[in-house]
Amino acid sequence: MATQIVQNRAGVNRPTSPLPPAAVQAMHRIEHALAAPQRELAAKVGKALGLYSGWQPRRDLGETATDFSVWSQVELNTLFGRVGGTVTTGRVERRTTGCNPWMATELRLTVNVPGVGPVQIWTDLDDESEDYPLYPRDLPVIHAARAVTA
Repeated sequence: MATQIVQNRAGVNRPTSPLPPAAVQAMHRIEHALAAPQRELAAKVGKALGLYSGWQPRRDLGETATDFSVWSQVELNTLFGRVGGTVTTGRVERRTTGCNPWMATELRLTVNVPGVGPVQIWTDLDDESEDYPLYPRDLPVIHAARAVTA
């Protein structure tokens, strides 16, 4: 590729050119090495909780390896049945782009993972009407949450 001339903020013309392939590869290796501790932590948490191989937290949702969400109370119940832990509930405000904020009841499972410490997994409790709930309400994880708040 040809070298181009661009003007920086100070108005000085500077030559630019694409980075050499070796420099791009070196940058990828550095980025990979810097992310290694988080990948290793996620692998340790995933293995301890029995999550699928290659599980990683969703950074775009603000998740970390020690604080992440699951899709439903059924999925949280499956984790609770597999690894136990402490279940709590609380009211939280949720926001999504283009929508007004709303209040939700959050179910939060805290599990002590050896070599990691406390890991928190959460989901929103289905707040649909009692006549037609989206998910079953008679789950051990919900009974455990009620026992803590009683």
